[in-house]
Amino acid sequence: MSEFLPTVCVDFDGVIHSYDKGWQNGVIYGHVVPGFFEWLETTRGKLKVVVYSSRSKTNDGLVAMGRWLHEQRNAWIKAGGNRHPTEPLEIEFAHEKPPAFLTIDDRAFCFQGNWADPALTPEAIKAFRPWNTRSAS
Repeated sequence: MSEFLPTVCVDFDGVIHSYDKGWQNGVIYGHVVPGFFEWLETTRGKLKVVVYSSRSKTNDGLVAMGRWLHEQRNAWIKAGGNRHPTEPLEIEFAHEKPPAFLTIDDRAFCFQGNWADPALTPEAIKAFRPWNTRSAS
C-alpha cells in the first residue's frame, strides 16, 4: 500500500503555462512559468500533483496539455534542469476539479471566513488582475 499524499490541484494557464496572450483559440503557445519544474521536483514523493484547467473538459485539451508539458520538460532537462535521475515524474491530469488539500491558481481569492472583506466587493472583484497582467510597480 502506497503512502497517502495530499492532493494539490494546479491550474494550467497562467500557473504552469505563461499564458502571455490570453486565450488563443485553444492553442498552447507560451513557455513554462519559471521555477515550475524545480518546484515540481521538490514535491516528488510529498504531494500528489493534479493539473486541472478549463481545457480539461475535453480529451483534446488533456492531450494537448500533457504533450506540451512533456515537450517543455524535455527542453528543461536538455538545458540542464536538475531532475531525479531514475524515478519518472508523476503528474495527473483531471477531467474535473479534484478534491484537493490545496489549489494553486492565478485567478483565485483565499477566502478568510469574512464575507464583508473589502476584497469581495463587486468593485474589487471586477478590478482583480492575475499576476501576469498587472503592471510592474
